Amino acid sequence: MKEGADKNTLQKLQQAQINRALGIFMLAFSLIVLVSIFFTQTFIGKMTNLVAGLIMGSIGAAMILKSRKTQKPEAKN
Repeated sequence: MKEGADKNTLQKLQQAQINRALGIFMLAFSLIVLVSIFFTQTFIGKMTNLVAGLIMGSIGAAMILKSRKTQKPEAKN
């Protein structure tokens, strides 16, 4: 039973590392999209970039926060 729990914990930690890496990528890419607002000429293009950048940035930030929560060792009382 102990081996199964260790394997499950290891799998969760690996998944958290993957989520962190993907979250950082999405956050960085969303910053690029948000910067591209200044180079877009039409109002619709600017609004599209704004919404897309904010959505991707919030997803990336959520992935990073969730991975931190998973990687943080639980405090034992």
